[in-house]
Amino acid sequence: MPELLYAPLLESDLEELAELLHCEAVYEFIGGMPSREEFDLWLRRSMAGPPDGPTGETWINVVVRLAATGRIIGRLEANVHDGLAEVAFLYGPTHWGSGFASQGLLWLHEHLRQHSEVRTLWATTHPDNYRSAGLLAKCGYTAIPTDALPVLYSYDEGDVVFRRTAAEL
Repeated sequence: MPELLYAPLLESDLEELAELLHCEAVYEFIGGMPSREEFDLWLRRSMAGPPDGPTGETWINVVVRLAATGRIIGRLEANVHDGLAEVAFLYGPTHWGSGFASQGLLWLHEHLRQHSEVRTLWATTHPDNYRSAGLLAKCGYTAIPTDALPVLYSYDEGDVVFRRTAAEL
């Protein structure tokens, strides 16, 4: 598997990310296709970080590149708050099934282990998104009941919720 490089999301990445991720296949299970303006705004908000205030949130937003070409193939994110991290991943459809998302998610786990005091990792996905659910299971997450969840900013009613404890990192 080719080596991957991870770097903070920058303004200079927006056009390449749009070429890769601004497509129907990527947004099928995450709220539908945004306009290009909405896509750019979402990325700029991600780069700006959490709103000012006493929330104690940290946002991690990373682009994933193929080392051999320098091309972006996806992005990873984590919202760290209240002793937990909500993780997410988006990769271009041409890179699905290649193992890159698994490698990236495991890199994110290690990054969180080294740079935060997270006790649990959480992820949510639409119930029909079998590809993401399979990736989460492959990376050590377990689907859990949704009747007693902590506050998860990424949770939408009806989502499948996955958890992995920091001890499993």
